[in-house]
Amino acid sequence: MSFSAVAATWQNFYLLVGAAAATLVGLMFVAITFGASMIEVKDASSTRSFLDPVLTHFVQVLLTACLVVAPSTGPVLLGVLLVAMGALRLATLVRVHRHMREAQRVANDIELSDWISGIFLPLAAHLALAGCGVAFALGARPFGALAALTVVILLVGIYGAWELVLWLALTRSRRT
Repeated sequence: MSFSAVAATWQNFYLLVGAAAATLVGLMFVAITFGASMIEVKDASSTRSFLDPVLTHFVQVLLTACLVVAPSTGPVLLGVLLVAMGALRLATLVRVHRHMREAQRVANDIELSDWISGIFLPLAAHLALAGCGVAFALGARPFGALAALTVVILLVGIYGAWELVLWLALTRSRRT
């Protein structure tokens, strides 16, 4: 089967996860709009350490879905774009790590699960994304691996959103 024929078999999957990611990006904007009044300047690092990874996970899923279902995306172009996305996401982990360290220093409220979901799982996922990109560029068709990775990133984003909501609720309860 040709590359486009194999990619077409994954179209419904990527339409579904892409729509979910787009919806979750919108909900993040709503949640932050309502939660903004609860965040003080001293809590900015903690907020960024929870918010940035979640939003970028959802955007990554949306962008991956767009790349896979775009009719003009061939294997080499898809591979190069996935490698670039993986490299960019790896670079952003440095900033996320810095925000998390600052939040830990200021508020001491970053738990092991936050480090795992905020740094370690994304690190593995972004390396795997770059690996999928290399595989596509070399002519392989790791659609299943890319799909599994996309679901993992979506779930890590959902978990992170839940952690953000809990953190906002706890921050609010400490102030009342």
